[in-house]
Amino acid sequence: MGRRGPVLFFLLVVSSRYFSQALARSSIVTGANGYVGRQVVKTLLEEECHPVYCLVRESRVKSEKEYWSQKTNDVTVLPYDMLDGGKSLTNALKQACSSDESDSDVCVYHIASVFGPSENHIQTAKDNVQGTEDVVSSVAKYPNCKLVVTSSMAAVRGSGQTPLNGKFYTHEDWNTHSKLGDGWGSSYQWSKAESEKRAWDLAKELNVPMSVICPSFVFGPPTDYKQLSQSYSIELVGQWVRGESPVQSRLCVDIRDVALAHVAASRQMGERFIVSAEERVPSKDMAQALMQVCRESGLGDADRITFDADFQGGAIPIGEQEVEATERLEQILGIKLRPVEETISDMGRALLQASAPPKAPGAK
Repeated sequence: MGRRGPVLFFLLVVSSRYFSQALARSSIVTGANGYVGRQVVKTLLEEECHPVYCLVRESRVKSEKEYWSQKTNDVTVLPYDMLDGGKSLTNALKQACSSDESDSDVCVYHIASVFGPSENHIQTAKDNVQGTEDVVSSVAKYPNCKLVVTSSMAAVRGSGQTPLNGKFYTHEDWNTHSKLGDGWGSSYQWSKAESEKRAWDLAKELNVPMSVICPSFVFGPPTDYKQLSQSYSIELVGQWVRGESPVQSRLCVDIRDVALAHVAASRQMGERFIVSAEERVPSKDMAQALMQVCRESGLGDADRITFDADFQGGAIPIGEQEVEATERLEQILGIKLRPVEETISDMGRALLQASAPPKAPGAK
């Protein structure tokens, strides 16, 4: 009996620190004004995980404050610099952790990263890694704080990489193909894999409870089609629905499900989740969904929409299982993903509405 007490106490401490099923009382979101960040904030507010501290670049603070001031009093917008050694995140943590309640806790959702071509893609990739390391180190200083990191399928597999099981990628696969310096795309993919690896290593070393979300290509309607965030996804699907470029088959997931997965993952520390449809939908099917939206809404020109019929898939052909994701998402997080066609339809409709000319006063 003498040894059972300390052991039981230890297990209770570990359980409360790593496996708590409760949502955090307050939340911090880096990159909160982005396509995914905005949706995560919206979901947190719907789940009553507030107050929410939205961390954005200094140049975006004013516009983001104006945006949220019209919607809620539960959002605080603060400046964030991913490369300031953790200073701006620490400032947010001090505010979020200032509650007098002994059981108050905070979850940091680290979504911010740099994506796309840059003048020095090697340095950009290294910055992404350094920014993630600084987040983990900052969170480690606050015992009631946990972390959800937004990684990517780019961290799971590189271009043409064969899955470990020879069939499809799982949460146990890692990108070992992408190299730093082999063009901006490869450097970016390397940065996602390296950032996640360093996050896991540091979290273990510094005793930080953490889970990771690895989404595939994120599609779906933006939170506010009247004020679109900057996103490659929005730009790409906008081109498709306007007939400016052919629809492509992508391994993808709905942004609403990605946000739900982030919030649910805060209850399941120590886990890595792929959040994605398990196979690519043919580009023809996606194009037909967009055509139907054009016809039903009376917006856009369905006849202008085309699709890429030449691409047959990467290492895994279109239509075959590419990842293993849905069972773990349903069983562990309680999330059932939307069909890709629904995602594309909802996104196309939102983007057509965003580009439609304003109605005249009194018009129906």
